[in-house]
Amino acid sequence: MRLPIAASSLLATTVGLLSTAALFNDLLIPSSTLFATAAQTCAGGGRPNSDGTCANPDMVSSSDDDDEEESSDDAEAADASQYSGNPNAHKLEEGEEKPPTTCDSYLKLEGFKDAVYETRSFYQEVAWSENPNKPDVCMSLDDILQICHSYRPHYHEPYVHFPAAYMKEMKRVAFIGGGDSMLLHEALKYPNVEMVLGLELDQKVVRESLKHFHTQPHFEDPRVQWWFGDASKSLALLPREWFGTFDLVMVDLSETAMSISVTDDLDIFGALALLMKPEGIFVKNELYYGQMSKLFDHSVFVYMTDYPILCDQDWAMGSNSVDFLHPQIEGGLFETHKVSAFEYNPLDDVDEHYKLIKDYSHNNARKQGKCDLYDKEVAEAKNPIAKADPVKPAKSTGVLLVVEAEGVTEFSALETLVKDLLVAEGLTPLGPAEAHNASGSEATAGLFIAMEEGYVTAHYYPDCPWSKIAKHDDVRKALLGSLGVKNNYSAFRVIHGGMLGAKNWREDINAVGPVNKNLRQCDPEVTAAEPQVGEGPIPTDTFNAAVAAGLTMLPKKMDKVIAVVCGKKGKDACKTAESLEKNAKVDNVVAIWTCDSKEEGKNDNSESISNVYLCDTKDLKRVAKIEEGFSAVVVDPEASPEFVQSQADVFCKNNDAGQHALLRDEVTFMTSLNNDAAAIFYAGCVKKLIKPNVRSSRIIIDKTSQFGIIGTGSKGFVRKTVEIQKAIEKKTGIPTAIEKMVAGPVQQQREYDPEHYPANAYDERDSLKQYTNQKPIASQSLYHYEIDDKTHQGNLDFVIAKNSKFAGAKRANFNDEIGDGSISAAIVAGGHIIVTWDGASKVTFNILTPGEKYEPVSKDEEDTPAMVLVDHKIEVIDKFMSKLPTASNTGLEQMPRGSNRVVNFKKDINAIPDCTDHYDLCFEFSKEGDCEDEEDGEWMHRFCSLSCGTCDKMMPLE
Repeated sequence: MRLPIAASSLLATTVGLLSTAALFNDLLIPSSTLFATAAQTCAGGGRPNSDGTCANPDMVSSSDDDDEEESSDDAEAADASQYSGNPNAHKLEEGEEKPPTTCDSYLKLEGFKDAVYETRSFYQEVAWSENPNKPDVCMSLDDILQICHSYRPHYHEPYVHFPAAYMKEMKRVAFIGGGDSMLLHEALKYPNVEMVLGLELDQKVVRESLKHFHTQPHFEDPRVQWWFGDASKSLALLPREWFGTFDLVMVDLSETAMSISVTDDLDIFGALALLMKPEGIFVKNELYYGQMSKLFDHSVFVYMTDYPILCDQDWAMGSNSVDFLHPQIEGGLFETHKVSAFEYNPLDDVDEHYKLIKDYSHNNARKQGKCDLYDKEVAEAKNPIAKADPVKPAKSTGVLLVVEAEGVTEFSALETLVKDLLVAEGLTPLGPAEAHNASGSEATAGLFIAMEEGYVTAHYYPDCPWSKIAKHDDVRKALLGSLGVKNNYSAFRVIHGGMLGAKNWREDINAVGPVNKNLRQCDPEVTAAEPQVGEGPIPTDTFNAAVAAGLTMLPKKMDKVIAVVCGKKGKDACKTAESLEKNAKVDNVVAIWTCDSKEEGKNDNSESISNVYLCDTKDLKRVAKIEEGFSAVVVDPEASPEFVQSQADVFCKNNDAGQHALLRDEVTFMTSLNNDAAAIFYAGCVKKLIKPNVRSSRIIIDKTSQFGIIGTGSKGFVRKTVEIQKAIEKKTGIPTAIEKMVAGPVQQQREYDPEHYPANAYDERDSLKQYTNQKPIASQSLYHYEIDDKTHQGNLDFVIAKNSKFAGAKRANFNDEIGDGSISAAIVAGGHIIVTWDGASKVTFNILTPGEKYEPVSKDEEDTPAMVLVDHKIEVIDKFMSKLPTASNTGLEQMPRGSNRVVNFKKDINAIPDCTDHYDLCFEFSKEGDCEDEEDGEWMHRFCSLSCGTCDKMMPLE
């Protein structure tokens, strides 16, 4: 069956705008580190064992000190090498047997056929594995598992929709590293989204995801912008007006990449943070909560269980305005826009949102030493200094805008109007367009026009469907408008070589890239107005009011038995027990006294308080057994420090079965944190409670101390803590604030039973239509080289003379007109070769030819083959390089060009219109006779339709 002829025609266009605004250090780091998970790491960022396998992800904290509370990933800062894949873990005591993982299936891929399709790009190895029995598809980069379809909703839904719960609007979204297009899919569920910016190193990942995951990159959606290439260069080229405008920034980068320089004073993390609105939210995958807490005023650690294959997963969020404690679930964006989801459904139960919060911190920027920029800005505002003259850049980078416009009926209009259109957009063409016309081939016309700011090329297929970077969209709209094209086009951007010495370099410096500025709350007056920890203890009445408010943490339908750590009878008043005795919500109070208080207690006639003298813990366990365990433990603020500290081993001794005897599964601890003993008791219980879902919080009660709460077994702990904080403030009239929340160790998932989601759980109709009907017509390469030789016009003439495809090509050379470097071009109707030298050591080759020779090339038998457009490599690059003394290849981009929303090379399309196999293994199964198999035949007909010849039954059905 033949692919259909497009309705009218295709215009393949590239707009190369060269920039001199990017300022870089001379630190050279291979770009392959930027978006692939670093080799030698396990899922979650840990390191493999000596045999290359990923160790238990339930490893542990760096410190066993009980005198200092840590966040659950504080050990990251101490020594990340102590962790394996999952950072959430507890420290193993001597003799303790280490559980294999938090579930029994961590990275176990039984039933998967490994690497059914495995090739290399310039940057990394991309491998696909399949398990038709689940069914499931997984992608690995450089042998590190990245994503499987079975847990697509587990990861990507909360990654987008969880932060959306804190937003008033979500109009502008940026993601970095989401080449599988799954984050894009979730972001586009919000109809008010105006722009989604995707920065991705390797477009091979994006293109192959359409084939294997059936996820669309939406090149045709005007709201979506993909920028392919080194993220540090892309960030330096984004229009400056974009910074400070994004509601949500989502990051999926390795730690190495986060520290790469974008400008002289900004790394990638800093530049990405500048993209956010003041009320924006920053999301970073994996173990990054510790770092996030040092970079934002508010940070939160999100942890999820019941993950297929990975067992669990975590990520961190930061914001300088959003405190992450007050989501808007009902009436929020998720409900208002009727967002559909499989795994994240807080409308069913609001605590399904709250339970994901593991750690939270309100961070004081000035105490962290993060206010130098603020102080500098304040000083300069009081005593303005003259603005320094901009420094002429020593390095340069540009962006190539690639556009495919369908439905073009007349090309000659562009040829005659292009110069005037560019001038109208504020650009400077250098002479008329060079045009080449042909007949008897698919392409009938091609043109090239050089500008001081870059160049434009266009090629017309009638029988088929440098600087001033901010002008990209304007030029695109103008060119397409002149051809009568409104919506029927696809576009993306690729990092291109730049041009030094361009006439408008000063304008560019002010038009693109981030400018470093303070984002934190550093105003001393604002900080002074917030609740502060004082030096004295919490007053008795205030503490008792806090405890009364804290009772809401206890289960409603169970009796409330409160154990109170009182101290020495006759010396310590234990007014907490007296207050609880009068509380109608409390069923029984058990007062715990020192052993030597027994004599004092002989005259105690209280009937509603049970007194226990701690001469033997069996006495306490006996009372607890009668009450079926304590539902809460409260430390009286006046109890002697020595006695309080000793109670940590009574209630929270590590791995002590006595915990089960004394405490209910859903138990609450409450204490003032005004002395070291109480703080040690509190921190020790957070670390050593072996109950499920241990969570803790610190509430500042202004000018006094902190009120500490620990809860177990409640997925609504965070919500209840917020309610308690508000209740304390309402009852006492004293300002309060939640400063910190820290979770206890992650426990083994006893009821691990995750839902697996095959690809067809999603609506695949349009993605399969796109995949099966796309029509690649031509192929394009961008080669980046570092060279010593500065002449290349003669070398291009040599290449043209040796290449029959470019016989009769129109030639164009520009030198002094455009800056320190030069552009040489050869144009024919169906293709071009454009060589850009930046005036220093960088040369970029832009090669476009009809057809495709996209083939695997291996250096040796064991090497994973690289997919290469071999005619471009052999007939252009190799010949050109044969004339140069030395050169090193620093980058390569390869793109199919065509119609019908083309994404894939022809080599990667196994389809006829509206019919394909869902899995690469289908052909192998069909050869084994599975299409006719009584048991497997029905599945084969639906999911292996091309191999079985059952296209009328292909899933999904219309």
